[in-house]
Amino acid sequence: MRLYNIRLSAILLIVLIGGQFYFSSCRKLVQSDFTDFAPVPVVNSFLSADSLIKVHISLASKLDTNELKGLDNAQVKLYVDDVFKELLTSAGNGVFTSTTIVEPLKKYECKVDIPGYGTVSCSTSIPKPSHLRDITSIAIAGKDQEGMTYPAIKFTFSNSKNKKCYYEARIRMIEYGSEQIADMYNIVDPVLLNEGLPLSVFSNELITDTAYTMTINYFTGSYGSSNGGPTHTNLYPFILELRSVSYDYYQFARQKYLYDSGRFPEFGLSSNQAFQLYSNVKNGYGIFAGYSSVISDTIIPQYK
Repeated sequence: MRLYNIRLSAILLIVLIGGQFYFSSCRKLVQSDFTDFAPVPVVNSFLSADSLIKVHISLASKLDTNELKGLDNAQVKLYVDDVFKELLTSAGNGVFTSTTIVEPLKKYECKVDIPGYGTVSCSTSIPKPSHLRDITSIAIAGKDQEGMTYPAIKFTFSNSKNKKCYYEARIRMIEYGSEQIADMYNIVDPVLLNEGLPLSVFSNELITDTAYTMTINYFTGSYGSSNGGPTHTNLYPFILELRSVSYDYYQFARQKYLYDSGRFPEFGLSSNQAFQLYSNVKNGYGIFAGYSSVISDTIIPQYK
């Protein structure tokens, strides 16, 4: 039904636009060629604790470029806690790799030299991982507008109350051998509501203690029924991952949601306002951010 409504709305939009052009006696040529701007270096990397570092180097060019072409002639220097560590190795297609394993509570910086563009730099600090406990799977947490039930997860995690911290909760569902991230539904947790966006990335702004218990309602993507009972969201085994993320990770995730909302608006609902992507790269564009994480055992939710 929803797909039919979208198609019908699209048809009506075409008719309205067509009618506007039909009844208009004036026409104006819209310029479709945009002036090219000077290419700008782009550095992208997400650092994960206990993993090796990979950095992608490219150039941002004209507006109609769909894929950024990687640069292999760059020199990428890695610094750890402001001390030179190593020169990253080119793996092709703009990817540079290190032999350094990322550790929490350390600062990582990349200085990139590209012929003709000078030095581009970026840095981030990796927070320490939190602790998870008291994980509870709730098979039926509520019902949607159509009367179908949805599940939730409730868990407690440690928090550093004397400094600003940032987190991301990810419900990694295991469905038919593949893994996907569950979507949140009907946000009720005050910490998540305080963020103002339908994301599981959040700060500890409202958390005043050394631990916090969070509840996340979610949707698994499919419906079923159990023993002739009411229709409900199908349940799948999942792993709860709680990431302690850097400030730049937090800002990028929020801004990317707004960027995507403006770029791919839902007809009749979303805003068509354009938003810029967050960048913490000096003398260039891109994101250089990191995180550490704690992961639960596989949880198998069941209807009681």
